[in-house]
Amino acid sequence: MPDNAGVKRYYSHLGKDIFITAGSAKELAPGSFGICAIGGGAEGWSIVHIGPEGDVADLGGEYYFATPEEALEFVKELIQIMPA
Repeated sequence: MPDNAGVKRYYSHLGKDIFITAGSAKELAPGSFGICAIGGGAEGWSIVHIGPEGDVADLGGEYYFATPEEALEFVKELIQIMPA
């Protein structure tokens, strides 16, 4: 099972971990969220969620955020509306 040792923890919201990554979500543990840099952040930031089996779901679709802070606020809103 992957661990988050190589990834800097950015925030925790309502018990859910959110990580900033350099563009890869492969090191994230199941159940966590990732804010992934696209082109080193120059092209934007995407949001992913890691499922129970390690599968990665892109939550932003074709929409990307200009800053990781904007992406973080969006993730926090998603977490708040998720069923417990």
